[in-house]
Amino acid sequence: MPRLTISKLIFVFTLWLSLPLSATPKRIASLAPHLTEWTYSLGLGENIVAVSSYSDFPEDAKKHPEIADANGINLAKLVELNPDLVLVWRSNAKLGQIEKMKKLGLNVFISNPHTLEDIENEVLALGETLNAKNKAIDYTSQFKREISELKTRYQKEKPATAFFQLWHTPIMTANKHTLVNQIFDICGLSNVFSDSSVNYPTVNKEQVMLKQPEFIVISEMDEDNTQAKIWRDMNSIPAVKKGQIIKLNPDHLHRYTNRVLIAANELCEKVSAFQN
Repeated sequence: MPRLTISKLIFVFTLWLSLPLSATPKRIASLAPHLTEWTYSLGLGENIVAVSSYSDFPEDAKKHPEIADANGINLAKLVELNPDLVLVWRSNAKLGQIEKMKKLGLNVFISNPHTLEDIENEVLALGETLNAKNKAIDYTSQFKREISELKTRYQKEKPATAFFQLWHTPIMTANKHTLVNQIFDICGLSNVFSDSSVNYPTVNKEQVMLKQPEFIVISEMDEDNTQAKIWRDMNSIPAVKKGQIIKLNPDHLHRYTNRVLIAANELCEKVSAFQN
């Protein structure tokens, strides 16, 4: 059984401090896609009474009513459902909504992951809250094992340079404080905009050209290659000249669950295929 460090124990305790130590929650409002996936993975999917938009995995999650989206949480509907636990993503809640839920007497589990380590720590915390500690340990142990295997196979002392494209109008990328940057590192890639002071900065073609990335990695699954087309005539960029442009499924790459390793596996394999 993996050991919890003091820092992890403090992290876990902080997350569920406001929750009563009682029986397994029977009515769970899971208001973020990654939280819904975690709840299903821990065996409590049938206890969910509401979800947020884009809570589409596993397939069964689609049957639940949606009461939260990019505009915030519908507090009136939430109260009507009378949940005994609300799982909320801090980044997806409008200002003051979490505080309002607490004032209404709702038990709230707050999630705010940014890294692979955050996924591990928060799943363990949720496992404590849902009385599913053993399943949480199994989940995180497998997660860490797969990351370790990928690093052993693909991580390099001299990584290839790569540009990550989150969006194309405007062109957006990511810095070193993001999940994407960690995936790059695992796969032997060096993020050319890792030192940006903004987590998801806006850049232009000229800035990318000056960085001379060997790979361009795009968060896109559209068959028409809308995002990739903007580089079509820029053969002065090594990645374009060599055709080393890789597309990854956003649902895998940006979801704070074990499915992010699907994207990591795919990226590592494609980079390795280009290099060998």
